[in-house]
This record gives sequence, structure tokens and C-alpha cells, in this order.
Amino acid sequence: MVQCRLKPTGVDAMPPLRIDPTTSEFLQLRQDHLLYVDKTSQVASFLSEFRYQLYARPRRFGKSLLLSTIETMYSGNRELFAGNEIRPELSVYREGTWHWRPHEVVRMDMSEVGESTADMAGALNDLVNTTAEKLNLVGIYRPAPERPSRSLINLVVALSRRSEAAGLPATVVILVDEYDAPFLNRMHRPQEDKARPVLADFYGAFKSLGPFIEKLVMTGVTRFVKTGLWSKLNQVQDQSANHHFHDLTGFTDEELDILWERIGHRASVVSPLDHWPPLSREAWCEWYNGYRFSSRACHPIYNPFAIMSSLHDGEMGEYWSETGHLGVVEALLQAPWVQAEPLERVPLYLTRPDVVDRYELSLEWLDSLEPGPSPEAVLHQWDSTRLVPLLYQTGYLTLTPEGDLAPPNREVASYLSRVLLEPWLKPDDRKQAVLYQAAMVDALLDLDLPAMVAQCNRLLQLLPHQRFHGALRSATNLVLDLAVLFSRNRIRYHEMEKSGIGGDSDTILQWDDVSLAVEIKTGETTSAWAGQRQIERKGYLQALPTASRLYLGLALYATDGRLVSAWICQGYAPSGEPLGEPLTEKDSWPTGKGDLYQRWAIDRERGR
Repeated sequence: MVQCRLKPTGVDAMPPLRIDPTTSEFLQLRQDHLLYVDKTSQVASFLSEFRYQLYARPRRFGKSLLLSTIETMYSGNRELFAGNEIRPELSVYREGTWHWRPHEVVRMDMSEVGESTADMAGALNDLVNTTAEKLNLVGIYRPAPERPSRSLINLVVALSRRSEAAGLPATVVILVDEYDAPFLNRMHRPQEDKARPVLADFYGAFKSLGPFIEKLVMTGVTRFVKTGLWSKLNQVQDQSANHHFHDLTGFTDEELDILWERIGHRASVVSPLDHWPPLSREAWCEWYNGYRFSSRACHPIYNPFAIMSSLHDGEMGEYWSETGHLGVVEALLQAPWVQAEPLERVPLYLTRPDVVDRYELSLEWLDSLEPGPSPEAVLHQWDSTRLVPLLYQTGYLTLTPEGDLAPPNREVASYLSRVLLEPWLKPDDRKQAVLYQAAMVDALLDLDLPAMVAQCNRLLQLLPHQRFHGALRSATNLVLDLAVLFSRNRIRYHEMEKSGIGGDSDTILQWDDVSLAVEIKTGETTSAWAGQRQIERKGYLQALPTASRLYLGLALYATDGRLVSAWICQGYAPSGEPLGEPLTEKDSWPTGKGDLYQRWAIDRERGR
């Protein structure tokens, strides 16, 4: 869990403001006296960086409000940033460093280019024509139906000339929201889509418009800057991983402390909903905090939509997962896929952050996906270098303070668990499955292996066995790996099919001072003892990235490939030598961790 900071003492004593989490227009927020977390000083600093900029964040992360704020700043409407008896004065007004000279602003929302539109050129032309109408350019602007990039050029040039004639700057500010929406809307059928060349040509028009552009800011979910999508617009500076603007759209702990002091504490007595806790400052921290989009970011941030929605409703809820998820990501995670070539595997919890910061999606990989026959392919692709960038950029994974990759918070982890289990569960069982998963991880981390196996079996009983007929990985493998995959930062290392001295183990885990190798055996011709001998013989615990005090091998046996009927746990020395006798399901399990450490732990300073 991310630690919460203490509340600041100097809380701004303003009257309560109304909350509307659905409003993303800066003008409306200020005119209607709605609650607004002041980011304007950072926005001004952001705009001083480069002329062409990209800022990518997951959905429901304040990107549209960011562009609306930029639009208002460039419009020269200085008084909207001033304070009065109801709304507070904003930092960009108070600091007095922003030049309020009005500019013409072109703002386009690419999400309006809908998924169902077959003709991409026609859809883009419709968007440009609609923008021209909003800017009152009818009669001045000349559309070019055969080529939307030419229509865009004509619009900007016409706007520039009109502005110059009125004594205003001849350069135009261009804001493009959800630049990647036309592609993401079609990503599930890439082989059929002919939109990419048209989109690349459309965005390439910004390069030829250089003399007419004062500022170009584009926002989106993903980063395709160096791929064919933007091959003609290679001067765009990607600011998504710039630590100076890490919290440009997210909320910091200090901002949350002020919100809680002014508003949130009034709703803290709401009863829990299902597995959700009552609303509290600590619950906010656990369920909505944890996003880190730069390896150099000094603090995590909260999802702003989730916080505003929680404040509005006075309770905890699945705000991001209900409205901010991407259907195409769920489709990739729920369906088994195969690729034209083998995946390059990477340990999910050991991905170097400097590499992640440079991740860009591969259009070729997305093109190569085809449905496959078996469910275990989902886990095989999960920690690949091809799927991880998509999960990272869309908000399903984030960087931990240690530089690992994990779900950012409990809301996302809970949602991901349901998404990946959904194809194998009845609708009525999905919520219960998530609870079993959480209890399973709690028992594992407490080293209460009998309780862990019991929760595992409860979850396995919800899965239809026939779905795993002929699968390379058993249902037990799937349940275990999914449970630990979404354990937030509590498990610091997790790798499936970890390569050891003599072969690949099913699962390797490390947390606190514990290293655990898991081998799962199924069928009538093997046993838990066979799994334990394999752990010892093949040296699975001797290829780990960091040292531990307690090295454990856990062998699980499921006769029918489903319910675990027998298990064996053995302690080992770092050299792979067994320490004493193992414990089985027939033995009395120690009542506390101390007994296990006394039985099998290694003193790393003095040896055994």
C-alpha cells in the first residue's frame, strides 16, 4: 500500500464548492463555481517547453480538462483565473508570468471520428468542417473532400489570415484531444482497417503548417510517435514520461489532504459496498493512488476522476474501471491469442523503468494477433515485451517506487482480476472469485499455506473444468498466477516458467525475506512428492535476482487438474540443500511465521 502523508496545517478556508466529476470544460468549472484543483502554474510551465508536444495518459485522467485550460489561457480571458468570494484565485493569475494576448485556437476531439465510420477520409473531413463552423470560418475556409489533410491546412491558414487582419497574432494554437482514438477504435480488426495511411497523412499536415502554428498540443492514451502513424510528424516532443509534468493531470497527496479537509471527511461514515471499504482518507490512498508515469517521479498520483466521483457520491466505487477502461484491452486479455512469431518474455516485476519510459506500441505486433485455441496463452503473453507497453500506457500497469511494474492500486487490480477470470466464470460467481483471490494472497503472504490452498480450491470450484481440457497450464496454474499477479506491491518478484539450472519452474515468487518456488502436478501418474523432487533436482531457487532468509519449495498436486488434494512444503539452503523434514497437508502447520523461520530460515550474516 502507498503510504499517505500527514495533512498540511495551512488548509485554504474557502466556502464549499459544488462537485461535478463529468465536467471537463474549464470555462464551465469556473463560471459555475465547481471544485477545481489548481494546475495552472504547471500548465504554463508545460507550455513553455516545446512548440509541438504530446501528453499521453490513460482514460479519465484529466486530459480533456488540460486542453480546455490551455484553450482558455490562450484565449486571453484573464478574469476567469481571478478569485472572488466563492472561487479561489488560480496560481497562473497570481504569479503574473503568463502573457494574456489572445490567440485563435483550433481544438479537435478525435474521439468524434467514431468506430463505425467506414470512410476515414470522410470522417476526418466532417471533423474539420465542423471545426470550421464552430470558428465561424464559413465562406473563408475551402474544404478538400478528396484529402482531409488539405482541408486541415486550408482551415488553419484561413484562421491565421483572419486573425492577422484583426490585429491578433498570425500564429494559431492547435489542440488535438484523443489523437489515437481513431486507431484504438479499430485496433481489434487491424488487418481490415485502411485508416492508418489517412491518419498519418492528416497528422503530417501539422509539419507543413509550421509557420502558422504558435503551439501544438496533442493528448492521447498511447504513444505511437516513432511509428508509421506519425512518420511525417517526427518533431513532436513526447512529454508523457517527463517527471516535471508527472502530476500535470493527476492529484498528489498534498492536494488530496486539502480536498479531504475541506470536503471528503463529511462523507466518511458511508457503509461499505460489497468488498469496498467505507470512504476514508486511507481508503482513497489504497484504492486510487499509485500511478507513476516516470521512473524519475518522486511521488505517485491519484486518478482524478475516481477522486472527484468519490467526493461527489460520498462513497468508494469502481469509477475508473467502469468508465476509463479500453474494451480492446479486455478483448486481448480475455481471449487466447497466438502470434506469428514467439514472444520475447520479460519478468513483469523486473522491467527496468528507463526502458518502460521509452515504450512505444508496435503496430506490427497488433497486426500479428490471431485467435488461438487455449486459455493459457493469456498468461504467456501477459509479461511479454509486446503486451506490457499497451497495459502500461492504458493504466492497467504502472511503475512502482522500486522500478517494477504492477497494477497501480486495488481498484485496477480488482478489476483486472475479474477481467481475466470472466471468460471462465458464471456472472454470479465473478465477485466471489475476486474475494477468494484476495484471501488467497493474504494467506500466502502470511505463510499460512493450508489457508492458501483452501482459498485456491474455493476459487477452482468456480471454474468449469472442461474449459481447460488439453491446456498446457492447468486451472491451478491460472488461479495461482492471477492471484499473485494482482497483489499490488506486496509481492516484489513474480515470474511464470522461471528458467533455472535444470529447467523451468511453474511459478517463482519473492516477498519480504521469502523466496518461493511452486511446482504443480496433475494427473494419475504423478504426485506432490514428484513436484518437490523436481524443485530440488532442477535448482529452481538458485536463479533468483535477490537473496532471502527463507527459501521454500511448494509442490501442489491435483488429481484431475483442478482441486488441490495434496501438497508438500520444504525449506532449502541457498545452495539448494534441503533443510530438515518437509511439511505436508497431513502435518500440523506452524501457527506463526516465527516457527517457520526457526525451522528453515537462513542467517545471511552468519550462515545457518
